[in-house]
Amino acid sequence: MNDALGVADALLRLAQILVALGDMGQAASFFGCAEAQREQAGVLVYEPVRLGYEQAIAAARAALGEERFRAAWEIGRSLPLDEAVDAARSIRLERTPPLHPAASDEPPASTRLSPREREVLRLLIEGRSDREIADTLTIGVRTVHTHVAGILNKLGVPSRTAAATRAIRDGLV
Repeated sequence: MNDALGVADALLRLAQILVALGDMGQAASFFGCAEAQREQAGVLVYEPVRLGYEQAIAAARAALGEERFRAAWEIGRSLPLDEAVDAARSIRLERTPPLHPAASDEPPASTRLSPREREVLRLLIEGRSDREIADTLTIGVRTVHTHVAGILNKLGVPSRTAAATRAIRDGLV
């Protein structure tokens, strides 16, 4: 749709998902490409997503080491946008089959989440900030924080990105 900045944001979010899935090299390349697109457009990473962005970059850098991280980042920076989009389209995230109910005493995550937590999780997947979630659901930001903390705890994940990845992978919403 000729929206380079929108595509850069999508690549940034894809990179965060790839970090959560452990594909650090490809994530670093997409981070580099997204940064190059943002520089061309003259915009910074939107403040509400900056923390998750910086945490994901730090995780990729730590996993790859500085030299490999920088090499992958630079490959992404030099990648033409249409090639980056093609690369992103070629990624297939495989959903892992759920455990057979008898294989675990713990109820599936989808039944542990309340209906409101599922709504919050759906908006998290869309990349909404806490303020945007609060406004959409007409609840307070602190209530959103509480729901997000509950989601992370119930899904056993450390971050919003990991929660979104898990929800998509397991079909929770």
